Amino acid sequence: MAKYTEQMDEEERMENFISDLLLRAVADRASDIHIEPAGANIRIRFRIDGILKDQETLPIYDLERIIIKIKVLSNLDIATHSMPQDGHFEFMVELPTEAIKKKRNETPKRTHLTDAVSRLYSKTPVEHIQEEEGVSRERAEKTILDEGKRRLDIRVSAFPTIEGEAIVLRILNREEILLSLEELGMSQDVLQKVRNMITRPYGMVLVTGPSGSGKTTTLYAVLREILTSERNIITLEDPVELNLEGVRQVQINPDRQFDFAQGIRSILRQDPDAIMIGEIRDGETAENAIRTSLAGKIIYTTVHANTVIGTIARLIDMNIDRSLIAYAINGVISQRLVRKICTNCKIAYDPSGASRKYFGLEGYDTRYVKGKGCSECSGTGFRGRVGIFEVFAFDLDLRSLIVERSSMATLQDYVQRAGMISLIDDAREKILAGLTTAEEAMRAV
Repeated sequence: MAKYTEQMDEEERMENFISDLLLRAVADRASDIHIEPAGANIRIRFRIDGILKDQETLPIYDLERIIIKIKVLSNLDIATHSMPQDGHFEFMVELPTEAIKKKRNETPKRTHLTDAVSRLYSKTPVEHIQEEEGVSRERAEKTILDEGKRRLDIRVSAFPTIEGEAIVLRILNREEILLSLEELGMSQDVLQKVRNMITRPYGMVLVTGPSGSGKTTTLYAVLREILTSERNIITLEDPVELNLEGVRQVQINPDRQFDFAQGIRSILRQDPDAIMIGEIRDGETAENAIRTSLAGKIIYTTVHANTVIGTIARLIDMNIDRSLIAYAINGVISQRLVRKICTNCKIAYDPSGASRKYFGLEGYDTRYVKGKGCSECSGTGFRGRVGIFEVFAFDLDLRSLIVERSSMATLQDYVQRAGMISLIDDAREKILAGLTTAEEAMRAV
């Protein structure tokens, strides 16, 4: 009996630890939690505004218990340690930030969140409300929000290292991901160009940038912009980040030979008006997507490239015919994310000589600001992030240059002469507006 009681106490300790860890991460606006073995310790870090910050260390003997608990929540195989695994779970937190922050220095107790995490063994909070009240999923989600709770999805990645398994928890906050186009940080001119590109009846709109640059957030904002009951919108995603009401979302499953290429080949039979493809990863997917757009459908997707012209080079590298690239693409949105200066501790400063030169700031007589660091921004001087954008809508001249096999340098020279606002140009405007620092923008751009 004593052994059973001790086991239950240990179970509750792990449950409380994970609940408290999630609460602290939400309070600090973290996007990811890293739990990793480091010698005789467990290292825990939060990614806040794109930067990893050390939080605490724990003795290594707790690692297995933590991993098992997270794997159970995520419906992963607790006996597999030498292969990567992916899963997810969801939980609820109270909306007031102050209520969350107060818990940081308290001993973890049995809370509504802890109870919700416990119930994850069988049903999600939304499923419980659906079952108990006999309502739709959409109504159940609204009930949760109406009661002052926020539902967060947690994506789990377990990865083997030479010191043991490492866990990364990605926190998907619906309120932060589901933004409108106006909230992304585009200038009015760029915003109008984007709207013109995405509202055409056919063609492709590509969103590009490195991992973590907000491409999925931009795609979801595009879908929300065009969403009406008169359109059949279908997505192919891996994974489906968030459920969008009114959109038919499809989870790609490569293990069962259902990949992006297969999905695109079959999707036209579903009579779509608009298609969102989570990512173009290979030439087959790219060619199928382009040919589908030429068949009279509008397609929104992402590709890993650094700039507008870099996107063209990437598609050529995938052996896509230049004429298909030229006449299928409506335009490209290239983007980055930079940290915003904390509005609570702004002070004047002089940017470094290197950053002034990089952004061409020498001729500007302006007051530059940075964050000094305060309790609101945890001493970093930054709070939140904003997008930096480079957008170009393909015109006849650019299409002709692509078909004529012009060099990338020639294409770059053309779009600049045509008035494209580059990533550097947009970053400069945000520096001058006091939204970010020159050094921060230089790091991202």
